[in-house]
Amino acid sequence: MWPKLIPLLRCPLCRERLAGATFDGHRPVDPRNDDWVEAGLLTCSGCRTWFPVIRGVPVLLPYTTPAHQQFAREHASRIATLAIGCSPANGTAVRGERLVMQSFSTEWLEYDFDGVIWEMDYEDHERRFLKEMGRYAPGKAEPGRFLEIGCGLGITTAMAQKNFGGEAVGVDLSLAAWRAAAVHRDNAALHFVQASVFALPFEAATFDTVYTRGVLHHTYSTYQAYRALAPLCRPGGTLYVWVYGPKSINDNLFRRAVYGSELVMRFVLNRGPAWLSTASLAPFALSYMVFNRMRRRRNPRIQSYNYTRALHAARDRYTPEFAHRHDADEVCRWFREAGYAELEVVDWREMPSADHDDYRRNTGVRGRRAAMAIQQEPARPASRDVPDAAPVLRGVREHA
Repeated sequence: MWPKLIPLLRCPLCRERLAGATFDGHRPVDPRNDDWVEAGLLTCSGCRTWFPVIRGVPVLLPYTTPAHQQFAREHASRIATLAIGCSPANGTAVRGERLVMQSFSTEWLEYDFDGVIWEMDYEDHERRFLKEMGRYAPGKAEPGRFLEIGCGLGITTAMAQKNFGGEAVGVDLSLAAWRAAAVHRDNAALHFVQASVFALPFEAATFDTVYTRGVLHHTYSTYQAYRALAPLCRPGGTLYVWVYGPKSINDNLFRRAVYGSELVMRFVLNRGPAWLSTASLAPFALSYMVFNRMRRRRNPRIQSYNYTRALHAARDRYTPEFAHRHDADEVCRWFREAGYAELEVVDWREMPSADHDDYRRNTGVRGRRAAMAIQQEPARPASRDVPDAAPVLRGVREHA
């Protein structure tokens, strides 16, 4: 964690400012310094809560996870010294969020940085991102702050910082944020935070650009997740949202059949042991490889799937707890409700050819927040919770 991130952070429970301390010399973290913080504590004087900094990532979840418990065991004496009178977060996760955290941690911890993500190389990935931003992209003369919700391994967050300049922050619920911080730690303008979209640790109107792609539909309520992040964009700033669309289900009979199997598989796989998920997805990964080879015959820009890439794609489809679908009219209505104007639905024909089908079937919308938009607080976490799921971070030592 770079110390200059701390002034932007807020407690996910009470929204108060946070103070930081590093385990290196038991000293406070000064935002004016540029020393990387690998491990430390963030404390809230308002609700007397401490949050860990693990592998350079502030873990600002409103509830505890096995990672918190391991951190508390390993650093008990330091916590007692640096967080006097404070306790770990005692909130609750919204419905299904622990299962979501578990499935995406498994998915992204197994990804290799091999120059290909899904069926596109990084160059096409960057071209797509810039097309998504279009005329709404910030200029390097006034880059401002960029926020990505659901940043995964930070590939797009890093592309935003490279192309737009300024500071870029990536937020992810899963342990992918830990890998993103490790890979990009040489860039002091890149920051990564582990947090829930329903308890984002920032004040309203903090960012000039807010971007989220392929994430909100994996929550219990895409709409409520949207409401939580929309206020973070400043008036005059840009928000971009991409979610699954209805055509990803009903475009043809094959997709309807696949969706039926998807509903059954995800319920079973993300409640079982990791080995069962990997073994059960093997035939799907092989079918992905065959389908990918057929697509490449029509379009050589589509990158080839080896088994690892195909398994990653199959895991992404069949293991998330939620995968809702929303059309452009519905998403545009959310934008207008939140005070956004100048809306544009992204035209799939503008995208790199390798991603045409994905955009034709799904929904991307961008807009600007009206200058007189009402400053509302991000939505609070839902008060209703479900019984605690199986441990989220199985084998956290092995994945580290």
